[in-house]
Formats: sequence, structure tokens, C-alpha cells
Amino acid sequence: MDPAGKNVVLLGAGGAARAIAVELGLAGAAQITIVNRDPDRGQQLADLIAERVKVSALFVPWSGDYEVPADTHVLVNATTIGMGNPDARVPLAIATLHPPLIVADVVFNPPWTRLLRDAKARGCTTLDGLGMLVNQAAINFRTWTGMEPDRAVMREALEEYLEI
Repeated sequence: MDPAGKNVVLLGAGGAARAIAVELGLAGAAQITIVNRDPDRGQQLADLIAERVKVSALFVPWSGDYEVPADTHVLVNATTIGMGNPDARVPLAIATLHPPLIVADVVFNPPWTRLLRDAKARGCTTLDGLGMLVNQAAINFRTWTGMEPDRAVMREALEEYLEI
């Protein structure tokens, strides 16, 4: 989907969140809400997006189960919650996940995190972290070799490696 004009909630304020927020802003997202436990990091990222990318950005302190606003189009988990643990729970009010919300998770192992399973069960469209990992690898491959890799083959190899 094209993020232009969409409201995005981004969980986390680390390196992955920063890259995602900048790209969403450059793609024309209407508003990016940064939800983070560390107020300094969260506010710094919101300020960066507002000042440098010129997109409306809001910081919301994360305490307890975050309730996703009804006008949200895209929710991105850019934290490591769930990495290596398929049952790890992102502190969200799951009842606030609603179609046609798109829920993405940067966690790639396991690809079907609890967040994505919960979102799918509530009728949301989901995107796992495998796509991001494959695309990062493809960009690095092209940079180092000058050749464009077959991303489908790369994804297939990754799925085979992860035994999914």
C-alpha cells in the first residue's frame, strides 16, 4: 500500500524505527505517532521527523497496553519484542486492532509473531519481517556485486533456513 496520506503508529524508537519513520515520511505519510518507553528517544525521533522530514509526528509515552487509535491505517512494531519467542506479547490492547488496519512486524524469527497472529485473527492485513530482511540483503548484494538478485529465491532460501 502507498503510505501517502496515511496515519501510522510506530512502536519503538531505535535504529529500525528511525529508518522506517524517515521512509514513511518521505513517502508522504500524513502523521507518524512514535510510541516508546524511553521518552527522550521517542521525542527525539518525533522531532527529527517533524523538523527534517516535514511530516506531522507525535510522541506518545508507552506505558501499559497501548490502544491503537481508530484512525490508524498502519501499525509497525519496530521493537525486538518477539525475536526468538513466538509467544512474546507486544503490550497492545488487541481489541483496538481492526480491519482494514495493516500490521507489520520487523521481527523475522519467528515470522509469525504473536502480534501478527493476533492481528490476523482480528481481520487485519499483516506483513512479517522476512520481507524487510530479504530486501536489506538484496540491496547489500547489489551494492557489493553490482548484480540484481532474485528476491523470490532469497526469500525461499530464508524460509528454508528458518524451516518454515
